[in-house]
Amino acid sequence: MEAQLSLRNILFPTDFSKSCEAIADHVLGVAKLARATVWLLNVVPRLEDWHGASEMYFGPFSGSALAALEKDRKFLEAQRLSALQQFQKQYFAEINSELSVTSGGVAETIIDFAREKNAGMLMMPTHTLGRHRRFLLGSVTAKILHDAPCPVWTSPHPRELNAFRPYRRILLALDYRSPRIPSLVRASEFAQFFGARLTVLSAIPHTPGTSADVIQQLKSEVGSKLERCLRECNVNASIRLREGNPGDVIREVAEEVEEADLIITGRALLDETNGHVHSHSSEIIWNAPCPVITL
Repeated sequence: MEAQLSLRNILFPTDFSKSCEAIADHVLGVAKLARATVWLLNVVPRLEDWHGASEMYFGPFSGSALAALEKDRKFLEAQRLSALQQFQKQYFAEINSELSVTSGGVAETIIDFAREKNAGMLMMPTHTLGRHRRFLLGSVTAKILHDAPCPVWTSPHPRELNAFRPYRRILLALDYRSPRIPSLVRASEFAQFFGARLTVLSAIPHTPGTSADVIQQLKSEVGSKLERCLRECNVNASIRLREGNPGDVIREVAEEVEEADLIITGRALLDETNGHVHSHSSEIIWNAPCPVITL
């Protein structure tokens, strides 16, 4: 199978935080390998996007007050553009890169920009708090992970992020209940792109009261299903099956067994009520000792 992965455009939305500075080396490294253009994007939230643009909120403002707010926004956009130019000069002088500063809802603007530029990958930090964290992802990250039209690369905590080198050991985390062939194919494309070894891992949650024989039977069935999937899509990968909580199992295998430098997983589900990710993919991102690509 020939690799079909296209990374001609990489989108890097930045808010000039330390977390964004920490991943610049990885964005640059991937872009060099792919000979890609990096789009550096900064989004200035509009006042109406902060407050929902309700008539009740804007009613008290006069036309002159709203005009002043708009003038302030334009001034802020100019400041951000200047900062983005410095950011470009500091981190991306070696490659082709483009700049954009715009206003709007942060997540929606990033998603629309990725679609407009036909981004092959979106790279961003998660602003998470460290190992064994159990905090929900922010609503912006959650929405991007759910709605982005391309794979999304996210980082671990900066203290766990090593300097970039081409990823050599990739771990694909698949749901044991329904391993998806498209995920296998895309993960294989990333493995070929980086010249990496691919391992497929399924974590089988431990259910109290389930006998060892039942667990062993389930592992056998899952293993057979994964082998069939690999044959069907002509993907070369090893298989690992572990019992336990998915987030913890994947971290353990990635860190101690495979020494993985990249994890690939599938899309999360978004709870529209509160804007948070609720699936094992978010747990994988929280616990990951290395970058994660969400397909």
